[in-house]
Amino acid sequence: MGLVLAVDIGGTNSRFAAFESGPGHQLVMKETVWLSSVEAKSFGHLMEMLAESEFPYSPSDFDVTVIAVAGPVIGGVYCNVTNVDWEVDFREGYKKYGFNAAVLINDFAAQAYACRTPAVEGCRVIHGADISPTGTVGVIGAGTGLGHCALVPVPVSELGYVPVPSEAGHVSFPCQTAEELDFCKFVMDRRKISYCCGDEVLTGRGLTVLHLYLTGEELEPRMVAEKMKQGGKTLEWYSRFMARCCRNYAISVCATGGLYIAGGIAAKNPFVVEQLVFLEEFLESSSMGDFLKQIPVFLNDNQESGLYGAALRGVLHI
Repeated sequence: MGLVLAVDIGGTNSRFAAFESGPGHQLVMKETVWLSSVEAKSFGHLMEMLAESEFPYSPSDFDVTVIAVAGPVIGGVYCNVTNVDWEVDFREGYKKYGFNAAVLINDFAAQAYACRTPAVEGCRVIHGADISPTGTVGVIGAGTGLGHCALVPVPVSELGYVPVPSEAGHVSFPCQTAEELDFCKFVMDRRKISYCCGDEVLTGRGLTVLHLYLTGEELEPRMVAEKMKQGGKTLEWYSRFMARCCRNYAISVCATGGLYIAGGIAAKNPFVVEQLVFLEEFLESSSMGDFLKQIPVFLNDNQESGLYGAALRGVLHI
């Protein structure tokens, strides 16, 4: 039995959880605390905030700490965290933070690992199909950013799978009509960026800009989400755009092991992926339609799943 500190640092919140591990990669969550990533001035400051919180453990209490961060992880020791103004840097070691051992992984690698934990047991089925036990698992999710990761079968590995992180949220957005191209130009002009990507469309700030473009009304993301509950064009466009990005990623990684939709937007507003337009767009492909019908799609609305995934990575380290 070991003790793992799982940390999931997003652009909005940083989540911490203590896990006990048991035989067969079993995980038991003991204590959790959520802190504001925005209020933290640095990773060191975030750890000071943890020490001042009601979390009943110190970093030195754990056999290993696994930190999942939004952004590309370089060499397992460095990440300039996306959507916050600081970095996590272990290039000169991690002992100064009190860790006995530390592992740095991408936040959606943690979401991918979570697909092999109890965190996904309550997932909603969006598109029913048989899961291929030897198929690649795809994970995609929108919140402060648009994350992607594949879990690829590697039988010789301890878990049987290895994560393959992606920064596909930063590739060019797949517009298909003149009106959609006009919207992307609107995003580029408003954000003063050279091209439009999923990170600018499907995230919280994307909701604000999409609703502004379609209605002329500028609202905070949570207010846009509230309005979408009543239907309307913003919901239709957002659901179609989300489905299109899901379809593209599912095809790219051949996600016959299932495509899991994570992230705060769908978790808090499940109706965006339960619209008929979502399923129609996901299955729409003149060349890959039959293949897409074989890919099961799930909504993972467990907002602590990244912690479970990070904890599983920690168990593999012990």
